[in-house]
Formats: sequence, structure tokens, C-alpha cells
Amino acid sequence: MKRVIVVGAGSISREYALQHFGPPTNTRVVAIVDSNIDRAKELASDVGSAQAGAVVVAKGGNKYRSAPEQTQGVAVAHFAGLASAVEQVESELVYIGTPPVTHAGLTQLALGARRHVLLEKPLAANADDADTIVAAAAVARENHGVVCGVNIGMRYNAAVREMRHQLKLGRIGEVIRGHLRMHYGQWPREWQVQPWCAGREQGGPLREVGTHFLFGLLEVFGHDSVRRVRADVVYPDGADGVAAESAVDGELELSVPGRAAPLVISVTVRTDGTEIHPNGKDLYELELVGNADTSLMLFDFTSLRVLKGGVTVDSPLVRSADYGRKACVEALFREAAGEGDEDVGNRLVSSSEARGAQRIIDAFLSSGGEWVDLGCD
Repeated sequence: MKRVIVVGAGSISREYALQHFGPPTNTRVVAIVDSNIDRAKELASDVGSAQAGAVVVAKGGNKYRSAPEQTQGVAVAHFAGLASAVEQVESELVYIGTPPVTHAGLTQLALGARRHVLLEKPLAANADDADTIVAAAAVARENHGVVCGVNIGMRYNAAVREMRHQLKLGRIGEVIRGHLRMHYGQWPREWQVQPWCAGREQGGPLREVGTHFLFGLLEVFGHDSVRRVRADVVYPDGADGVAAESAVDGELELSVPGRAAPLVISVTVRTDGTEIHPNGKDLYELELVGNADTSLMLFDFTSLRVLKGGVTVDSPLVRSADYGRKACVEALFREAAGEGDEDVGNRLVSSSEARGAQRIIDAFLSSGGEWVDLGCD
């Protein structure tokens, strides 16, 4: 059983520590690290309870608020810093679920200690940090056989795979345009309690959610498909403020084999609750429109349906698929063991691939409405 140090005691780390690391992935959490030592201690206690057999529940139905129903057993170790944890606790994997500005330093530290790394998206808060992580990962792999991967579940998402399959079958004919819509009742979302999520430096809806869908788009059309992007970005406190974007209207141009003209995908972000789902929930849609008035729509992250004239045809092709938390961990350890996988859709997401999605987001945020050329590795 592989031993895991979980860095970060916030929402996503709590989900991973209590819901995904454990018998289902043949792993065991051995330590929690957080600069807020009280939060580290609390999660360490909860992990100990779960390992002792306590039932873990998602409070209010929210997986990011997972907690054991009762306290029992012995808490795992907890630390305020990763350096102490890797020095004092034996482990094979370091999971990093901390704010993006910390990713580069923590990844370098973990790889330097010859631990495999599973890193949360977005890869980093800026281009320099992203390049640092990619370079460190390459050196660690080459010199020590240490693996660094990024948790982006779109790779393992059955709805994305089926979208790609349906396009190959010609289900909607030639794709003539696309739309990516990410519309929220509020930002940050109710469960995102950390201040950085609302900030421009490392938070915001494009980084936090756009990473998923832009990576999914690259999975469908190829990681070198995006040629240029542009966006008009609105900030609630102005261009020189610190708050994250409140609205985005943008476009991506993709180069698609067999198509002479670029494929244009529009991108909209709303955070004022005015264009959300009729049921009051946040709206997440990636729609690809064909030339026969038929489209494929990825919705709610892990579901896929076909529309004809804007109306859903039959039942969804995929409904509420797994988002690949378990698959991601399994892919990392397969790669660490040198086993790999012939199916690209089962492979670990590399830091270099994750950097492709980040470059698109960085270009959106910096474009000022003008086209920005880029190439994704």
C-alpha cells in the first residue's frame, strides 16, 4: 500500500484524503500538512477516524465537506511544513492541494525528496512557475524516475471520451462552431471559503473551472490545436484592482485536421447569477455544433447529450460519469512503475500537458480583447 502525504487541509484536499486515498486506490494517508496547524490537526484526526472504520459522509451533500460521522482511532501525523513531513514520515507520494502560488516551491521540494507528486489544477498561478514545475518534473523523471502528474479529471471522463467518439462517427457532421459557457450564481462558489479563490493573482472562475473544460477541449481536438485566443475580461474593481474576473467574453481559434478555416469556440463567464441554469444551479456547458443543426453538449462536467435544433434528442449518451479521481491516482502509480498505458485516455496528465491549458487562460486574461497567438505543448 502506497503512503501519501497530503499537503493542504482545504476543500479539495479534504475530499481526496477522506474519499479517494485509501483501499480503493491502494493508498494510505500518513500525514497532513498545512500552514494553518489547527486545520492540519483537524483533518489528521478525521483521516485517523476514517482509517479506524468511521463512515465518511459528505455534509450537506457536498463532497468538499467530507467528514467522518464520529471520532475514533488515532490521528495521523500533522505538520505545518512539507520539509518536516518528508524528513520525518516515510511516503511514496505527495499530494499537493494548496493555493496555486505555492505549487512550484512545494513541487520542487517534494521531487527533490524523491517523492512522486500529484498536483492539483491549475498547474500554477503564472507562466514562470508553470515552466519551473515542468522543468523540475523532467529532471526528476530523468535522474530519479520520480513522477509528477496533475489532477485534471477530464482525461478520464467518460463523457469527454464519448464526445470524441461521436465526432469520429460523424454524429453531428462537420463541427462548424462551439460554445463554452461557465455561468455562476456567485463567485466564489458557496463552498470556496478561502480568500485566494476570489483574488486575481491565483483564483477566479477561468483558472478554477476553465482549466477543466479547456483541457477537455484539448483532449477532444488535440493538445496542439489552439492557435490563438482573445477575450474581453471584466473586473469588479477595475483593471488595476485585485479581484478576480466577474465576466468574460472570448474566443478560441483551433486548427482541426480536414478543415480549411479555423474552428471558433466562444467562451463566456458570468458570475452575477443572470445566465445560470433555470433550476438555479451553476451552468457548465461545452457545446459543439455540427452542420446538420445537431450538436453535442458536455454538461455538468460529466454528462453528454445530443441536441437537434436546440432540443435534446432521446436520453443523455452519458449521465453523471465518474470524474476520474481514482483513475488519476492509478495512472500515476502505473507510470511510476514504468507500466504506462497504450490508451492515452488512461495515462497520467503531465505537467507539460496541464501547462497547455494554463497558457490559454493566461492569454485570455492578458489579451485585452486582442488576438494572442500561442502554441500548446
